[in-house]
Amino acid sequence: MDALTYEEFVQLVEKYKILPFSEFVPEYPSLTAASVNNDWHTGTVTDPWLWRIRIVQDGVAAYGKFFRDKACFIHIEFFPIIRSILSSDKTVEERYKDGLISRTAYHIYKVLCEHGNIDSRNLRKLTDLNNKENKKEYEKSLVELQNYGDVVITGAVNQNDEDSGWSSMCYQPSELWLSSMHTSPNYATIEDAKNRLIAELSRSCSDKALKFFTKKLKL
Repeated sequence: MDALTYEEFVQLVEKYKILPFSEFVPEYPSLTAASVNNDWHTGTVTDPWLWRIRIVQDGVAAYGKFFRDKACFIHIEFFPIIRSILSSDKTVEERYKDGLISRTAYHIYKVLCEHGNIDSRNLRKLTDLNNKENKKEYEKSLVELQNYGDVVITGAVNQNDEDSGWSSMCYQPSELWLSSMHTSPNYATIEDAKNRLIAELSRSCSDKALKFFTKKLKL
């Protein structure tokens, strides 16, 4: 099997609307499964590790841990719909007042709204969560915000001057990212959102895959 190209990866996202980074949805494609013959972590044009950021910057899809700690790509046309479902169509402020998100997650979100697109290392400093004992709470809260669709991953920067150094992921409030891509952050009602998503997934999912999404997204 030939190596997957970036253009073919984009086509997969456009076809399935939700494309997992790794294989966590039964009987359903993923980037890792489709690109087993690619040159991972080489920095070349056939390196899918770079595509996870490129596709966001190209405005094709949102990227983040939208299913617990599992990363996936969601086509930009459907991201506002899925975000509405993930958040139960409530704002961050409404969910915080209702006790649905943690104080730390709310604090991180407010800092992101104030500063825009920030890499994780600097975000920890700005939120005063850069001490070792805060690391777990910080990471948990950041995943919490992604699970609601409030925050997306938008890039990566090296932590040192060497190309081989570990990269620090960049985060941005999803509304700001959608606005920068000239896409509306809202979609009619939550019932309309669910009905449209079910109709779309039914065209591309097996029974097992559809059952997974129905359960996880409470469709």
